[in-house]
Amino acid sequence: MKTDSLEDYIRSNREAFDELEPDPDMWDKISPNLPKPARQRRLTLFVRIGSIAAIFIAGYLFSVWTNQTAPDNRQAVEIPSESLRMLSEAKAFYTSQIEERSQQLFDLSADQPKLRDDLQKEFTELDAMYATLEKDLGDQVATEAVVEAMIQHYRIKLQLLEDMLQQLHSNNNAGKEEVPHVL
Repeated sequence: MKTDSLEDYIRSNREAFDELEPDPDMWDKISPNLPKPARQRRLTLFVRIGSIAAIFIAGYLFSVWTNQTAPDNRQAVEIPSESLRMLSEAKAFYTSQIEERSQQLFDLSADQPKLRDDLQKEFTELDAMYATLEKDLGDQVATEAVVEAMIQHYRIKLQLLEDMLQQLHSNNNAGKEEVPHVL
């Protein structure tokens, strides 16, 4: 390999270079000759601010454009609100009916605790399914179908109570017919 004579000189006298310190006034003499970086920073700052503003303006214009070109979105928002109104009305109606029928059933089945326990288990299972439907409704998943399933939940509970009441009434009537009337 070829070696440069300057490189050889620096390697052989390295310690002499490390011992010398520059003059303290040396930096004062060099700094006036350096270019001023302040203008470049100010320009960079203006470019950054301008690009951020351009991004926000572009985002705003895009959102305005998408809202104007998609009128179907407005109808999609109105349909769930109508469905939710229908759900709240059905919930109020069916809840009052279910409470009334439950009270009637508990009055008739006072001497049958197993029947009450079975009814409570059925209602617990139905309420667990209803909680899943509420979660789906919150996720905006097939809102119309979820609302219809929630209303169906109330119908099933009411029908279950009515069937049990009918069976209790028929059992009570059958028990009365079996008792002979003695005059």
